[in-house]
Amino acid sequence: MSNGAVLILSIPEWTESNQALTREMQSVWLYDRGNDAYLYCFKLADGQEYAIAFAKEHAGVLLADERTKEPFAMLITAQPLAAEEYSPYLLISDVVLKKHPKAGW
Repeated sequence: MSNGAVLILSIPEWTESNQALTREMQSVWLYDRGNDAYLYCFKLADGQEYAIAFAKEHAGVLLADERTKEPFAMLITAQPLAAEEYSPYLLISDVVLKKHPKAGW
């Protein structure tokens, strides 16, 4: 179960247009040594596959937050979130970050 923490990612290239909460998916964390980045790879129940890069000096700083030591949720959208407007998103709950020992961060 998620600890209540939600990592909100605005990814302009995101193509999902529907608001969705997904629990039926496969996911894995990978570490790319060449780019010093974690990759969160996931496959939705409908077969669509995605990967999100968390480079150490960019989005990777989000993974250093203490709240990622416990299961957390990720909300992914292509649009800026606004209180007045509908923003389509994908919500992935119970994300567990498994850090690679060679990463060092």
